[in-house]
Amino acid sequence: MGAYKYIQELWRKKQSDVMRFLLRVRCWQYRQLSALHRAPRPTRPDKARRLGYKAKQGYVIYRIRVRRGGRKRPTVGL
Repeated sequence: MGAYKYIQELWRKKQSDVMRFLLRVRCWQYRQLSALHRAPRPTRPDKARRLGYKAKQGYVIYRIRVRRGGRKRPTVGL
């Protein structure tokens, strides 16, 4: 199995100790950053490669913070 296959298997088992720790640390790191920032590399390189990402000049990745919760509907008449 190649490296991307191992990474893919890690992401399938999100309740494992390794993934729980990684997600907790990354979540804290992302909260310290601004709402919009350029990422040096993708969080999930295996999935990014499947979607067409290549580690070449000209490919840019940004992370954007999204508000929690459901869609806020505008109130009519108030």
